[in-house]
Formats: sequence, structure tokens, C-alpha cells
Amino acid sequence: RNFLSQALRALQDPRVGMVQARWGHLNRKYSLLTRVQALLLDGHFILEHGARSRGRCFFNFNGTAGVWRRQAITDAGGWHSDTLTEDLDLSYRAQLAGWRFVFLPGLVTPAEVPVEMNAFKIQQQRWAQGSIQTCLKLMPSILSADLPFRVKLEACFHLTANFNCPLLLLLAVLIVPTLPVRITSESGALWMVDILLFCLATFSLVNFYAISQREIRSDWVTQLKYIPLAMAVGIGLSVNNTRAVIAGLRGGQVFFNRTPKYGIVDRNGHWANKRYSQGLIGQALVELALGLYLTVGVIYALSMALLTVVPFLCLFQIGFLYMGIVSLIQQYFSTGLALREQVTGD
Repeated sequence: RNFLSQALRALQDPRVGMVQARWGHLNRKYSLLTRVQALLLDGHFILEHGARSRGRCFFNFNGTAGVWRRQAITDAGGWHSDTLTEDLDLSYRAQLAGWRFVFLPGLVTPAEVPVEMNAFKIQQQRWAQGSIQTCLKLMPSILSADLPFRVKLEACFHLTANFNCPLLLLLAVLIVPTLPVRITSESGALWMVDILLFCLATFSLVNFYAISQREIRSDWVTQLKYIPLAMAVGIGLSVNNTRAVIAGLRGGQVFFNRTPKYGIVDRNGHWANKRYSQGLIGQALVELALGLYLTVGVIYALSMALLTVVPFLCLFQIGFLYMGIVSLIQQYFSTGLALREQVTGD
């Protein structure tokens, strides 16, 4: 109820063009998927937004839970519809026009995260495609602007982040064929490299999400058990987001697929009987196939005693299997219920 009174305090500074609050999660405990999403979003807001805001770097309005100064929108050229992330696009243009943004981590607004896997994928696909479109649109202006180098560098990291998705997907495909090569190599040197790379790849992410939970939750230690799955989900999304990156690079007409939301805040809620569901069956089959492919890799690595590479393989295997299986199961129940309703005339 006091959202405006708190947000408007920051706007008393005439240089501030937008104030962003932190998203809370009404349905965090609904399922394993919602817990993982909440963890990912907490890291985004607490550490990414928090650090960029404190460091006076560019960060973005998240489409909701914020207040804009109208003059900032006008100075930025208004809302544009040529990207799928019009909030990100406007945010960067406003900051290029000289406006400051403020993030308020203590101001929490209740929000619903998607409870269905395909809805989650639709959301992530739109965000990934839109960020690439915004990158292509604004990066020349950012690089040529009179800005500190650190601001330009951070903006570059921010807007190009989704290019890691095709690289992750390529790694998932290539990692299994390289396993026989490791057998003929000097195992003593390789296992040390494996451990070092695994630690570098995972410990930084564990630290990232652990710190974000410690900052906002008294029971933050209990949330640490969800970090491995959150990492696996990030890998499993690479098929979904690679499609989005390619679509963003291709350009063309922009179609906005809204994230399905069902007003579900606890375990008593049901989404399968609601017609807003959208299926991505072909993509789920590709994810399932990749998961099975990596399962073969895990079995082979265990049989050849390549133990140091197994944890890395398992992250990829679990990520793709989880994304594919949950998508197919949820789509099956949703489709089956819709057919039963048509037969019974309900």
C-alpha cells in the first residue's frame, strides 16, 4: 500500500527518471520450477540491479513494479515497438539521454512467476530475443556516447549476455564426442584441468545466488539446495534461448507472445484447465533427445573412469532432461484435460 510513497521519494531528485522496485514471488513454494525461477530472479534483482544501480551503470526497467518520470520517457523518444523488450529499449535510451535510474531493493512488490514450463520458456524466449534486438539497435549509440568506459563495458556485457546460449548448446553437442580423446591423453594433467574448470564454472554461480539469498532471506541456507537445479535449468534453456537469439539476429516483424499467468499463488491452484496454455512440443523433444544423448555420455564416462568430467556432464544431462520431460508431461495433461472437456461438453 505504501509503494508510491516509497518510490516517489527517489524521484524527488530531478535527475532520476525511473525507480525500480524488487519483485517478490507470491507462488515461490508452488513447485520446484517456481522455486528455481524465484532464485534466478532474486539474483538478477539483488546483485545485477543492485550493483549496476550503486555503480551508476545502466540497468533496465523490468516492465512492472516501477515508476517513470514522464519527461524521461519523452526525452528518450517514447515507447518503441520494434523490439520484444520495449522496457529494456526505453531504459537504455533514457539513460543515454542523461537520466539516472534508482533501484530500491527494500521495496518488494508481489508477483507471480509462471507455474508451467512452456509458459516459462515463452517468457525467457521473449526476453532473450528482445535483448538481442535491443543490442543490435542501441549498441552503436552506446559505444559512441560520451560515457565512462566501465559503463560501456557493463552495457556490452548486459546486452550480449544471451549470446552464451548458442555456445552452451554447441558445448552440449560437442562434449560427448571428445570423451574418447580424453582416454588417450595424459590423464594426470587433464583431471586437474577438469577440476579447475568445473570449480571456476560453478563456484562463482553458487556464490552469486548464495549471496543474493543471504541478503533477503533469514532462511537463506535452506535455499542453497536449489542452486544446482537452477544452474541445470540455465543450461537446459539453451535450446529455447538459442532459437530466440537467432530470431533476434534475423530481424523482421516482431510478434509479442505474452507470458501465460493463471493467478496461482499456492498449491491449491490449477492451470491445466485454463486455455491460455501454449505448447512447444518439437522443442521439448529436442531437449529430451539432448538429455538422453548426454545420458549416454555420462554412462560412457563412468565406464571409462573419467570421473572428473561426470559432474559437468550431469549438469547438462539433468538440465535438458528436466526441461524436456516436464514440458511434455505438462502439455500431455493440459491437452488431455481440454479433450475431455470437449467430449463431456463442460
